[in-house]
Amino acid sequence: MKSCCEQGNAPAPRGPGRRLLSYLLYAALAAALGLVLWQQLQA
Repeated sequence: MKSCCEQGNAPAPRGPGRRLLSYLLYAALAAALGLVLWQQLQA
């Protein structure tokens, strides 16, 4: 039996840390995408 926190759409018990990690991940993806687009424009 799975506990209630192992569901995919349920928030993790430690909310702030995981939220910060997800924000950092999204920021890194956005920065990488922006860098690629900027290099394409510079070429």
